[in-house]
Amino acid sequence: MDDYRQRKEFFISNLNGTNLYETGSILINGCATYFLCQILKSTILSLSNIKYISIYNFFFENFLIIIPLILICTLLSSLSYIFHFIFWFIGFLIYFTKKNLSIKSIEINKQSYSHIIELFRGQILIATCICILAVDFSIYPRRYAKTENYGYSIMDLGVGLFAISHGLVSLEVRNKQINIKELFFENLILCLLGLIRLILIKYFSYIEHISEYGIHWNFFLTLCFMKLIGYYLLKIIKNLYLLIFLILLFHEFILLKYFQFDNYLIQSSNNIRKNFIDANREGIFSLSGYICLYLIGILIGKFIIYNEYKKKFIYMGIIFFIFMFILCTISYNPSRKLCNLSYITSTTGLACMCLGCFSIIQWLLLRKGYLIESILIKNINQKGLDIFLLANILTGIINLNINTIDTSNFLSLFIILIYMFIITIFTYFCPSFIKLIMKNLKLSKY
Repeated sequence: MDDYRQRKEFFISNLNGTNLYETGSILINGCATYFLCQILKSTILSLSNIKYISIYNFFFENFLIIIPLILICTLLSSLSYIFHFIFWFIGFLIYFTKKNLSIKSIEINKQSYSHIIELFRGQILIATCICILAVDFSIYPRRYAKTENYGYSIMDLGVGLFAISHGLVSLEVRNKQINIKELFFENLILCLLGLIRLILIKYFSYIEHISEYGIHWNFFLTLCFMKLIGYYLLKIIKNLYLLIFLILLFHEFILLKYFQFDNYLIQSSNNIRKNFIDANREGIFSLSGYICLYLIGILIGKFIIYNEYKKKFIYMGIIFFIFMFILCTISYNPSRKLCNLSYITSTTGLACMCLGCFSIIQWLLLRKGYLIESILIKNINQKGLDIFLLANILTGIINLNINTIDTSNFLSLFIILIYMFIITIFTYFCPSFIKLIMKNLKLSKY
């Protein structure tokens, strides 16, 4: 057991990642599979008498959205560049050879609703669920796993995009009055989940990478404090641009550079940890960077809501791609552990790329009367925290019962497919337990 533990720790340590282009290609594949799925689904419905039945849609979307992304993140990772070209080619071939369809699509009639944000957040959650289990198997490329100190990787990017996606769906984006009681309870849930995760990890002696967040800290706690501190900072400084600038200035140039916390976090990772702050240095001192990403998400969300309501899809697409080019060009030596300026710009740049793709896809689909709604992605958005929690629980159960690093590629792939099948069954057919709890406690209307 001790030998396996050492091998597992070595398996997830000292990784350097990949390049920005390969990282972005995974996101592009998510956009391409959605586009192809909607094209094929709309075409089949227009040519047949099949009704839009949930069970058919369940298997259809699993086959075209979930399975391709699993394969791209595992067995076929070396072909990720080729795959999105194939998906785009088939999608555009059908799109330009078919006449306009008469299928009734969604109308964006409420300024508080954004289909583009829904798509972005849904795809990030799907990729996150796949990667948090797949990373423990040897079938998952090591270049996609979280880097030790610096570099680009799919999982590093996913953490930052998760922070941005929380900003995109925050109440501040929709200019809705925030219920302090509801806000407190939502963050209390995240805090409790973080504490429960900590207790279970220590109880089961679960293998963890301490230099990722620290001894006691985890991503649930980062999300909790990120949202809570972000809310109160916005109460003090209402100008988002100014607030983001000030936090970036503090985090990058004062905390990391002037006080040299970058050296403290990178070079001292394996040293003895003397107190609570020292024990959790990575989680605590990267927090201001994640708050910045969260606020950037709010800023982007406001831009999308305003322009999507006016159906300025092409305009949004162009703006997002311009920002993607600028932000990715100035990115160098990013570090998820530090959440430094380069990590923030590269993550925001790739988020802009993804949002730009979805903006143009919406314009193309609406232009010819294709369906734009994905039931899978819609349900994932409605049950986001439930799904993230379920994915973590299933990942823990699998790791406690299976020697993941010695599992064959075939069995690894089978386990990941079954795991995602369970998650999508919950997504389609089960209610949100967290929302039910909040509703019963009269903390939410939804």
